[in-house]
Amino acid sequence: MTIKARPCKRCRAEIPVERIEAMPQTQLCIKCSEAVGGEWDYHFANENIGKAGSLKKNYGGISVQKTRRQIEPLDDR
Repeated sequence: MTIKARPCKRCRAEIPVERIEAMPQTQLCIKCSEAVGGEWDYHFANENIGKAGSLKKNYGGISVQKTRRQIEPLDDR
């Protein structure tokens, strides 16, 4: 299967094939990814494994939610 370069969602520059191979879901070139702080937002929450109604907090782990950031294209000025 041949991977083809595709345009960046923000600046429309070509995303290198190597980046697409390493990160198949990427929509941004490296320059735009650095400018916006990455494509994903991460939210962390402690998981309480204590009994229902108990005031004691027993945290058993951390859950992670990953959501894609809204990317706005750059204006052609």
